[in-house]
Amino acid sequence: MLGVEQVVGVEQVVENSGFCPCCRSETVFRADTAWLRDHYLCSRCGSIPRHRHLQTVLDLRFPHWEHQIVHESSPHLDFIARYAVRYSASQYFDDVPRGRFRGGVRSENIEDLTFDDESIDLFITQDVLEHVFHPEIAIAEIHRVLRPGGAHVFTAPKHKDLLTTVQRARLRDDGSVEHLLEPEYHGNPIGDRSLVTYDYGYDFEQLLSAWSGVSVEAVHTLDRGRGLDAEYNEVFIIAKPGPRSILPVREITDLVVSRAVTAKSDARRLAGRARRSARRRIHDRRS
Repeated sequence: MLGVEQVVGVEQVVENSGFCPCCRSETVFRADTAWLRDHYLCSRCGSIPRHRHLQTVLDLRFPHWEHQIVHESSPHLDFIARYAVRYSASQYFDDVPRGRFRGGVRSENIEDLTFDDESIDLFITQDVLEHVFHPEIAIAEIHRVLRPGGAHVFTAPKHKDLLTTVQRARLRDDGSVEHLLEPEYHGNPIGDRSLVTYDYGYDFEQLLSAWSGVSVEAVHTLDRGRGLDAEYNEVFIIAKPGPRSILPVREITDLVVSRAVTAKSDARRLAGRARRSARRRIHDRRS
């Protein structure tokens, strides 16, 4: 059912059909609570609004991003990995040396990355920056490893009711944590929870620009046809000046990239190619 909303007690239920950028399928989006950020789900893949918005930004703003060198820090789902053919990922393991692996997963600290300068086209983080103790160092490090024309594409909660960013916790010289506010935790893809170190406010983009040395773009999209509607759903882009490094499609072999706008034409073209190939085989046998 398209565009159905109703009130059940004090809870708002949302259900609408559309196209999911994460699984690239026609689907139904549903939420059983008014807090859409974590509960407005794709019925096919389980993605939530920030996953879909980041994927939408990649699709619309970075043509052929699937063929670039992509690194994702602290992913908890495979929506980027399933399409990027030159993909790598890392998690923060405090007991594994940086650059080493645990269970096939690379250990990295975005405040002190082991990647070479200018080695990555797209660096992806989703709700990571609010958990680091030194975001200014993390942003500078990510910018260092970007190729000219590359970009850091990411999500992070930006609080509309805060004029200035608030630090919630910091590290003491001895490595212990000093809580400046009541501790708050979010989920962690490799553990029970992650401490929130910053509440970013209205000045977030200004801070990001100062830390990276370049301008920052915040993308806002409201489009329930793609399941894009929620609080804290901005996608931020920090691009490194220079030409974009995109691997030409003709250099990619044995790859099929499904997109909604080309699915039907691709299917027809492939079917036609198969028919022609079959006719040639029959002709060759008869000859």
